[in-house]
Amino acid sequence: MRRVLVIGAGPMGLAAALGAHARGCEVTVVERNDVGSSLRAWGPTRFFSPLAMNVTPLMRGVLGGDLPADDALLTGPEFVDRVLHPLAERAPLQGRIRTQTRVVAVGRRGMTKGDYAGHPLRAERPFRVVTDGDVLEADIIFDASGGYLVPNHFGLGGLPVHAHARALRTLGALHAAREELRGKHLLLVGHGHSAANALNMLADNGTRVTWAVRSPNRRPCTEVANDPLPERQRVVAAANGLAESPPSWLTVQRRASVEAVDGDVVTLTGSRRVEGVDAIAAFTGYRPDNTPVSELAIEISPVTDGGARLYRAIANVTDCLAVPRLAPDDLATGEPNYWFVGSRIYGRAPTFLLQTGYQQLETILATL
Repeated sequence: MRRVLVIGAGPMGLAAALGAHARGCEVTVVERNDVGSSLRAWGPTRFFSPLAMNVTPLMRGVLGGDLPADDALLTGPEFVDRVLHPLAERAPLQGRIRTQTRVVAVGRRGMTKGDYAGHPLRAERPFRVVTDGDVLEADIIFDASGGYLVPNHFGLGGLPVHAHARALRTLGALHAAREELRGKHLLLVGHGHSAANALNMLADNGTRVTWAVRSPNRRPCTEVANDPLPERQRVVAAANGLAESPPSWLTVQRRASVEAVDGDVVTLTGSRRVEGVDAIAAFTGYRPDNTPVSELAIEISPVTDGGARLYRAIANVTDCLAVPRLAPDDLATGEPNYWFVGSRIYGRAPTFLLQTGYQQLETILATL
């Protein structure tokens, strides 16, 4: 029986574990925190997509009538409580998930990354997985550790700010700080979907906000024409409406990046000074942590820090709903039987959608 190790117990990790078990594999899941911990960091932020797009047939088979309605737009924590935790507590996943287990390094038994790189002989050696408490072996690994582990720097050009500036980096942390931020001045950095959610979250909070966006546009957040995801359309349109006609509590700085932070003074590009800043919320994206796989012959994209082959296959795709179906080779890492799945393979690419991740996972599972 083939031994499958899944790294990460979020939606993609549990979907991979269920799929591998259904194909007769012995499955173990390791999770650095708790089941679904990354989704808990969303706070009250809702999925853009309805529940029907976010569960697999195997998940439905386990949970049956206990699932919420197909059209439900759950928050991250609600999805954990109503979908992921029930899955983890029932057969066939019950007892197979090790939480609070961090993967330190992955390699091949007795091989360095330079031994027979790209050669089928590497597949004859099992993987050795060093965790912070044990050493495990596996024949196949699904790496669902996620693309949101390491926050990108929020300084000019994606570099660190020349100060030990601390920032709120998740919507959950921002929501938890709302009371503390009343009457304060917040610098919000970024103009993606997270920043749009953040701005809307602060709209009635009594917080003075300076919004620094790199975009020159009056409506800085990208809008999809005839967007089939109404919740995404609502969030983006609301944030763009505020930017286009700023209320008294909002100042928008366009073509702006953070050059320096000195106490409560932030310098933006063009020598623009923003004074009296009490807090910074930076939503400039995340990237995967590639350190644990540094001893594997994996092709990492120099652009996204995710899978190089996937990046080449979807480089011209700009919307998550437009990602085409891909062949197994497009999803391969270059290391036999080591697969990135979900946001892990996308890295910094902004086009990941859970439904697409499940489709790509099925393509991989069909090769087992």
